[in-house]
Amino acid sequence: MNSVHVHNQSSPLGIWKIAAVMVTLAAVSFICVAPQIANDFWLQAKVGELIASNFEIPKTLLFPFTDIQTAKFNAHEWLPSVLFYEVIQLFGEDALPLVLGAFGLTLFALAAWLAYRRSQQCLPLALILGLLAVCVQNFRHFLRPELVSLILFVVYLHLLESCRQKPSRKSWIGLVVVVILWSNTHGSFILAPIVASIFAVGVWLDTRRAPAEPNFASKTTAKSFGVLSLVALACTVVNPTGWEQTAFVLNFTQSDFTNGYVLEWISSLDPIAWHWRGFWIGLGCTTVAVTASVVRWRKLSAVDALLLLCFVLLAVKATRFAVYLGIVTAYMLPPLISKRVQRPELSTRFYALCAVLGAGVLGFAIKFGNAYGAYPHESSLNQSFTAPMRTALSNPALHGNVMTTYDYGAELVYRAYPRLRPSLDSRIDSYGADYILFTERLLVENDLLVDFVRRYDVRYMLLTHEDFRLIRTLPHLMQWNVLVMDKRAVLLERKSL
Repeated sequence: MNSVHVHNQSSPLGIWKIAAVMVTLAAVSFICVAPQIANDFWLQAKVGELIASNFEIPKTLLFPFTDIQTAKFNAHEWLPSVLFYEVIQLFGEDALPLVLGAFGLTLFALAAWLAYRRSQQCLPLALILGLLAVCVQNFRHFLRPELVSLILFVVYLHLLESCRQKPSRKSWIGLVVVVILWSNTHGSFILAPIVASIFAVGVWLDTRRAPAEPNFASKTTAKSFGVLSLVALACTVVNPTGWEQTAFVLNFTQSDFTNGYVLEWISSLDPIAWHWRGFWIGLGCTTVAVTASVVRWRKLSAVDALLLLCFVLLAVKATRFAVYLGIVTAYMLPPLISKRVQRPELSTRFYALCAVLGAGVLGFAIKFGNAYGAYPHESSLNQSFTAPMRTALSNPALHGNVMTTYDYGAELVYRAYPRLRPSLDSRIDSYGADYILFTERLLVENDLLVDFVRRYDVRYMLLTHEDFRLIRTLPHLMQWNVLVMDKRAVLLERKSL
């Protein structure tokens, strides 16, 4: 028995199997371990600190020194805020790239497991689709609540699949728990009742199309999934603000300002998006999923078809939704092709293909970086403060109001609040279009800037180099000194202090 086992492990199939697993994990790790560059992470960590310390979620913007500080704070991401704060307490800031990598590996494992279940335990296909899911998501792989919500989304699909094939009380309860967690994590919670409705309609259509077809079989009725969609909708109000949060999410997604100002909300049809690697990765994934659906349409269940259609349309509406396409493909593709790729004579070739694809992703990332150009040790998009800037801002002699732009207000809050207070941080959804546009006018209108500085006794400015180039042409800047200038930011101090 032992000799047979050793022989199998040393056979071409065993070697390629080990190679496929190892290379795929290496590729996922390389593209997911990256510096922490999300500016709103610091704001969320600070909010998490306040929640953990005071056992209360801030009700207003609180941090800025202007009158906007009393505006309502939309605390739809409060749970990840606490998580991020605790992560820093446990592991420290230096470990954040590894934490980001751990999130990526978790997402890969869940997506691969989902494909493994739906492919009747075809490991090479599961590895390929798990890698595809991570690659598609990678252009937005940051330490943000969105990443936590994606993990909840995959768990949600797992539980829906369990209820579709082998329903149990634990699975139904698990779905309710996931929706409640989701509604306290990220605005994408609105997808929970939508996806449940897709399962309800899809199962209803499948029972009328081919009741005996294994690919379409469901042990849960359309009516049960319909009830789940209503329960899921009701569960979305289990959060600090109830229905107000749902209304906020729906209004925010329809805002002209959001769709035009925030890049992640632009349509995938916008030529701006065509310059991003993530667009082409998502397009490739969509092409594979749609092609397989067309070629194997007789094997395509209505549930899977509607799920793919829903998320393709969402990705067209806004680039941020493209991150779901790889996960959805990992769910709907296996039943279409698993029987063909599981033939014994193809096993070795399929594991070899998996290893080659993993090596290709790894090689590309080593040469060009991940989907947004980052390497495990550096990123050209990194806007976090450098060590000299952190040292300067930690000086207790610096105190007062700081005119900031979107890029740096959040980290200033994390590192120096309340000694230093910003004019703006990263919570665009709470500040509103009028205030955001007003802060941009300060960079180009001298009289407006002079009045703002006098009214609020602004002592410092913390700007990007691009913003500094704009504002330095204004006559009022003659009254300011450059305190610190590094490769990422400029800190100015008013001369009359």
